Amino acid sequence: MRLAVGSAQLLMSQRFQQFRELCEENLNPNARQRPISQDLAGFWDMLQLSIENISLKFDVLHQLRANNWKPLDPPERKERRIPPPVPKKPPKGHPPLARDRSLESSEKQRGWMRASA
Repeated sequence: MRLAVGSAQLLMSQRFQQFRELCEENLNPNARQRPISQDLAGFWDMLQLSIENISLKFDVLHQLRANNWKPLDPPERKERRIPPPVPKKPPKGHPPLARDRSLESSEKQRGWMRASA
């Protein structure tokens, strides 16, 4: 409970105040480091994430209250199948990669150039 309330108080007292100051600096043409609108939008997006996080904390508190403050049963997890690992080396018998072929051809050209010189 303290975590949800403390997070909400911190958001209201400090983060919103910081956003307000950034908005005021953005409107002030004489500000030294004037934030641009993209900076403000990014900061607002971070605030939105914090708001959603705090809202989820309060949702859990409401659920606990409705459950007479008894712990909630965790939701059942479905087993997730892990896909098999991808082989790192190509199996034997496959042609070399294009990069390997280009190295081979450049070596042949160098050998030809040496022989003709």
